[in-house]
Amino acid sequence: MLDELDLVARMRQGDERAFNQFFDAFAPRLGAFVARRSSLDPAAIEDVVQMTLIKAIRGLGGFRGGSALFTWLCQICRNVLADARRKAATQPMTRSFDELSEERPLATVIELTDFKDPLDECDAASTRGAVRKVVNTLPARYARILELRFGDDLTVPEISRILQLSENAAESLLVRARHAFRTAWNERLGTRDAGGLS
Repeated sequence: MLDELDLVARMRQGDERAFNQFFDAFAPRLGAFVARRSSLDPAAIEDVVQMTLIKAIRGLGGFRGGSALFTWLCQICRNVLADARRKAATQPMTRSFDELSEERPLATVIELTDFKDPLDECDAASTRGAVRKVVNTLPARYARILELRFGDDLTVPEISRILQLSENAAESLLVRARHAFRTAWNERLGTRDAGGLS
C-alpha cells in the first residue's frame, strides 16, 4: 500500500522517483474522476488532470495528511474542472480542421485511429447522465457516500475518516445508500418503460 505521507515528503525533497510514482498512481484515477463529472473530450480531460497534478505539486505544503491524498487531489481537480467549464463556455463551439491539425497533429491522428462507435458513446453518456440524475434525487448523505465510494473509488476506512464515522457506521450508511439508489433506479426504469422518461 502506498505510504502517502512518505511519498509527499520525498516529493518535497525533489525525489524524481516519487514524482513518477505520484503521476502513475493518481493520473488514471483523476482521469476517471473528470470523465464521470464532465462531457469534455479526451484531450481536455488530460489537460484538466495535468493541471490538477501541477497545482498539487506546487501546493504540496498545503497537504497535511488529514485526508487521503486522492481526496485532496479531487478537491483541486473540482476547481480546475470548474475553470475548464467556464473557459469552454466562452470559446466557440466549432473549430477548423486546420486549427486542430496545427494545435495537436499527433493527438488528432490518435483520436482518428482510436475509433469508438458513436452509438456506444451516446449510450454510455446517456447512462452516466441517468445515474447522476438518480443520485441527485437521493438524500444528501446517501449521494455523498455513493460519490466517495464509486465516484472517487475510496475504501470504507477512507470514507469513515472523511465523514468522521466509525467504519461500521460508514458501511451501514453505504448499504442503505445503495439500497436507496437501487430502488430509485428501478422506479426510473419502470417510468421509462411506461413511456414517461425522455
